[in-house]
Amino acid sequence: MYALFVILNQTDKLDEILENLYELDTGATTIDSVGMGKLLLEHNVNEGIFSSISKILNEGKPYNKTLVSVIREKEVLDQAIDRIKGILNMDEKIGSGFMFVVPVLEIHGGLE
Repeated sequence: MYALFVILNQTDKLDEILENLYELDTGATTIDSVGMGKLLLEHNVNEGIFSSISKILNEGKPYNKTLVSVIREKEVLDQAIDRIKGILNMDEKIGSGFMFVVPVLEIHGGLE
């Protein structure tokens, strides 16, 4: 099993991502989140890397979304990753979000 995490800066794509996960017969939990770069920019830290981050952050958006999906099969995980990368155009567009996967060793409650 795998936990797919998606840090989504393009929050207008949330529904489309969730619909695609549903089509793959998997779900997700979404959490409102704020990245460190955004917080530092709001507190007028405009030096070094943080000034560069300001160019890729969605101005006017106070937060992003973090999605977590626990997926049993590697094939479904790979399909989910491909779909999300396509929706966000991640291979060509910097700043739309990022994903990472961690192994899930045990689950207690919640999943069928």
